[in-house]
Amino acid sequence: MARQDINMDATSGEVNLTDNLTSKTIYPFMPLGELFGMDNDHYCYGEIMVPVDFESMNVDGYEVRLFIPYTPEYKFLKVRFVLDTGNDNRQYVVNRSTNSYWFIVRQEEGDIRLSEYGKLNGNGIFTLVLRQGKLYLYSGAESDFIIKPSLIQNKTFLLKSLTGSLYQYPTTGVGLINYLHGNFETSGLSAKLLQEFEADGMIINNAYMNSQTGELVLDVTEKENG
Repeated sequence: MARQDINMDATSGEVNLTDNLTSKTIYPFMPLGELFGMDNDHYCYGEIMVPVDFESMNVDGYEVRLFIPYTPEYKFLKVRFVLDTGNDNRQYVVNRSTNSYWFIVRQEEGDIRLSEYGKLNGNGIFTLVLRQGKLYLYSGAESDFIIKPSLIQNKTFLLKSLTGSLYQYPTTGVGLINYLHGNFETSGLSAKLLQEFEADGMIINNAYMNSQTGELVLDVTEKENG
């Protein structure tokens, strides 16, 4: 199996990240519009559909991840949880702190209006955390490293690295910039390439300079036990 490593941008040196949402449950959210008898001047209202066992999970610290589209309303948000019973019998979760069906959404720092949600997550992915009858709003993104086969990345960084520039491996690196104006056959680059790639468990099958682009082209394979 090919070696794998954390994927990086070879130009900037930054680690590439993923939002790590593929394994997360995103609960359906539905805006309700204006409701009769409710404070529509100050609040917008919405519904979150949750599984029927949510009632037993309705405890402080429980988290719900959902998508809330951008809403240009300078109002606060209240939501209620509707149980997905699979039929038309609508059942709602009771807020044990207020004995109503409604939960106000706010921030740790205080109230937040719907039109301001984008400052937490521009893609509309949020996490609501239940605490003392209120839902606290956080960004729903979770960054994680991207793991990919490392062969191409290893080639790039071995060529760019200068001996002494890597903290963990101070003797590693071809330092291609040192050979920038040298002759490929007489500069010692060939021996340096073989030495560094061999030490990293890779075999150079072929190496040549592209006369049109000036790029060093390497055909490399990994050792099976590398």
